[in-house]
Amino acid sequence: MDLNTLVSLFDSTLHPEPEVRQAAEQQLQHLESQDGFLAILLQMIIATDIPLGTKQSVSIYFKNRIRRSWSGSQRALEQHAPINEADRTVTKENLLLAIYSSPQAIKLQLTECLGIALKYDFPEQWPQFLVQVKEYLHAPDAQKVYAGLLALLEVVRLYRYTTSKRDHIDNIALELLPQLQKIADDAVSSDDDLAMRLTWISFKVYYNCIQSGIPPSFQAPDQLVAWGTSFIKMIEKPVAFDKETMDEDSAKEPVWKAKKWAIRSINRLYARYGNPALLPASDSKKNMPFAKLFTANFLPQLMQVYLKQVEGYATGQIWMSLRLRGLVAQFLSDCVKEKSAWKLVKPHTEGIVSHFIFPQMCFSRADQELWEDNPVEYVQKRIDPLDDFGSPHVAASSLLIDLAVDRKKSTLSFILSFINNVLTTYAQSPVESRDPRSKDGALNMMGALCGGLCSRKSPIFDTLPDFLLTHVIPEFTSQLGFLRARALDTYCRYSSVQFQDKQVLAGIFESVFNLLSDPELPVRVHAALALQPMIENEDVRDVLSSHLPQVMQMFLNLTNEIDSDTISPVIEEFVEVFADRMAPFAVQLAQQLCDTFMRVMSDAVSKVPEITSANLDDISDKTMAAMGVLKTLGTLVLNLESTPEVVYNLEEVLFPVVRFVLEQRLVDLYDEVFEILDCCMFSVKAVSANAWGLFDSIYMCFTNDGIDFIEEMLPSLDNYVSYGTDVVTSNSEVQARLFNIIETVMKSDRVGENDRICACKLMEAIMLHGRNKIDGMIPGFISLVAAYLLSNDAIETQHFLVYSLEVVLNALHYNPSIVLTVLEQYKWTEGIFTRLLQNASKFTRVNDKKLMILGLTAVLSVPANQLPPALQSGLPQLFEGVLQTFRTLDTAIEAREAIQRMYEGGSDDDDLDNEFEWDGNEDDDFDGGEEEDDDVDDLENEYLKHLAGKASKALGGSGNADIEDSIGSDDDDDDEYDEDALDEEYSLETPLDHIDAYLVLQDRLTEMQALNTGTYNAIMQSLSAESGQFLRSLIDEADKKRNSQAGGNSQQ
Repeated sequence: MDLNTLVSLFDSTLHPEPEVRQAAEQQLQHLESQDGFLAILLQMIIATDIPLGTKQSVSIYFKNRIRRSWSGSQRALEQHAPINEADRTVTKENLLLAIYSSPQAIKLQLTECLGIALKYDFPEQWPQFLVQVKEYLHAPDAQKVYAGLLALLEVVRLYRYTTSKRDHIDNIALELLPQLQKIADDAVSSDDDLAMRLTWISFKVYYNCIQSGIPPSFQAPDQLVAWGTSFIKMIEKPVAFDKETMDEDSAKEPVWKAKKWAIRSINRLYARYGNPALLPASDSKKNMPFAKLFTANFLPQLMQVYLKQVEGYATGQIWMSLRLRGLVAQFLSDCVKEKSAWKLVKPHTEGIVSHFIFPQMCFSRADQELWEDNPVEYVQKRIDPLDDFGSPHVAASSLLIDLAVDRKKSTLSFILSFINNVLTTYAQSPVESRDPRSKDGALNMMGALCGGLCSRKSPIFDTLPDFLLTHVIPEFTSQLGFLRARALDTYCRYSSVQFQDKQVLAGIFESVFNLLSDPELPVRVHAALALQPMIENEDVRDVLSSHLPQVMQMFLNLTNEIDSDTISPVIEEFVEVFADRMAPFAVQLAQQLCDTFMRVMSDAVSKVPEITSANLDDISDKTMAAMGVLKTLGTLVLNLESTPEVVYNLEEVLFPVVRFVLEQRLVDLYDEVFEILDCCMFSVKAVSANAWGLFDSIYMCFTNDGIDFIEEMLPSLDNYVSYGTDVVTSNSEVQARLFNIIETVMKSDRVGENDRICACKLMEAIMLHGRNKIDGMIPGFISLVAAYLLSNDAIETQHFLVYSLEVVLNALHYNPSIVLTVLEQYKWTEGIFTRLLQNASKFTRVNDKKLMILGLTAVLSVPANQLPPALQSGLPQLFEGVLQTFRTLDTAIEAREAIQRMYEGGSDDDDLDNEFEWDGNEDDDFDGGEEEDDDVDDLENEYLKHLAGKASKALGGSGNADIEDSIGSDDDDDDEYDEDALDEEYSLETPLDHIDAYLVLQDRLTEMQALNTGTYNAIMQSLSAESGQFLRSLIDEADKKRNSQAGGNSQQ
């Protein structure tokens, strides 16, 4: 390969003529398989006499070559030429040098290549890497140090989230991080751009080292002080700025990135390891000594630094980017929860609320520009909580909530007084001198606190109607769009507030309804969101019902405008509430929703081949919007269950969308389309011709990449079997495809035991619904589970063990002769039945026990001379297994009925958080004393205890015994499978529901006594007196049930 030829080819890849570019790219693809290709590319990147544009083109090609082929996987080898060992060696030897020698833009490309190489080669095939890095970190050349830092960051990133390979991080921290601290500390005092890069990357390495654990070396007091000092120096480093020109683009400069990573590192260190109130129970014992050291010796100085930043921001002496403000707010939120930190924050809370939180809650200049220039993006960023997650607005709001809820005794009165003063001042000022942005901020603060203030035990609950009438509802007619939007948002949050005068609600509804036609898009979106809670009122529903088609059309128009799922929950709610009125225009509504979906996703699909950072967010937004549309369609179908003729018409509209998703392999939407298919078949309790038309698409989807989504596919596949039994039992091709799905899941290394349980459930459905018609599938089913049951280490979880054994039991229930023949043929009989009886106690659910009874009694029905020798002598043990199962069957039935009553009877859990907020132990424990004396209680743990107590009562327990000890407990269990029993699926409908185990037992014994008298006598004689008496009680119960059935039939 000639260097000049390659330079010419890469220059040609930048040629304006497409033909020239394509010819050059084809030649390069031909050359890339030759030995030494990567080595020459690195030589070109390092060379000083090659133009920068050419070198950038080379670096991009180099990166793509590494990305495609370095892994050496089978898939990579099938699509691209392999990278030979010589090229791999040269690349690893020279990659750091190339990073050092290259300009910044190319450094980023090469650093990504380094990360890929490390992922597959470090440490086994690249043991000298850290030696190279250490050499660079100690070099006198700052650029070389910078290259070493970039390299170290890549290897730390490789292990930042793993807990199983923490020793790599710990060793790196011990050997190299002290030098990093020295590099950062020396660089902080400089104003040089490269020095700030050195600081920023050093802090970033530190941050990644503490993602999933804290290295032992970091916990030493001298290291804590050293790094802490460097962080503080960087945070306090003065930076000149011009208020008129500073914007968020400035935050991309190295000095601001260094400040950001200093704060992020401190936040992570404190929140994850240094805050006693936030330590997970599993880490408390291990990290508590460090947490105490941190809070006692480091936190006070840190707090002063953060508070100084807040004060400087409030007075305009310090500029803080949006990200920095959010990080500071997050740190203060964590401090509110811990007693020693709270003592430091408490004297400053009024200033924090009024000068730090409040300004960030107000409608800003940036908000105004976004509202005017791109209202769609405004909706997505400011209204959709997921899109705005992590923003300073959200962080400030969270800090406000933490202060008002966790330390309400000290803060709530001031917060409410502050909000009231802002609102009163606005109301009493002349119109021309009012500050609408301040009112927006005050209402925003009230909206953030709605969760607690709406509680009936809230100290201002009785004043909320006046608050809404005085300060909120009048702004529905404001001249300013952002105030109309804020008023709608505030009313929506306080929509549970009741008005004694019904005319008030009628007037509010009329105003909100009219604002659906507002000229400003964000106002229309907020109006739609405000309507959602209003339909809980019967009067509002009556009025809305006459406008339903018009309102739904408005909602659809909004969805089309914003291309996000913001409105989807509103449409779903309307579909549920007005289900009985949807039928006349359900098909029209579905068609419009499908049109919206196809428009959104066709646009997104067209961008997939060229995904960039610029359009990735847009694709994500469109996917979320499409997901919302699909969920609405599923809700629409489910709520039309009583009108199957409408559902059949809906299938004509919906199934092309389902097919589009499956054929385009839009995996993010598989869950939703399978939910739609499931809803359609479940609603009509049949599989239509249209639904069978999708079966081929589902199978092709599975063979492509659908194996990863078998859990999402299962309900639809189960419906094909349950409601399309005639086709399944008569069509050999359908049987073959179902078996192939099951077999692939059971044998594939790509899936886990949860997925194999899905395969077991599908086998069960086929055997229960296809009785006496799918004999040919039974041997295959037995073979698939036997591979796991007869191997000691093949099954990891109790759940999979139970479901695998139930495949055998289902097969015995289907036809014991077929099963026993297969077991004997492969000499599996003794092993399978031994495994079954040894684990009978793990069959805890009602249907588990029914299957145990049905399967074992089916064996008893086989003539004695046809039984395998291993079973002939073991029939008494099998029958004892049946009796043992009956002993706990009634208890299991009672437990399931108790759980069903608990779920169907409703609960007051919706208000639980509010009750905790105002009944929390802060006020009760302190009783006027020093509330700082304790950390804030873990309300989530309290909530778990509450639910656990309710479940205990439902299952017949006391509701509190051992509940507290069990939550968060990590005690080991002596059981072979360290996990709980399977959860009762009380709402699941199967053919087993119609089988009475008592009657089956009686029929089997009667049949055995007549046809297998010798076996029957042998079993009866083997019973103990207690077992014999228990058996008689079972027969008596069967007689009662049979007589009851006969009496009911005679009355009919």
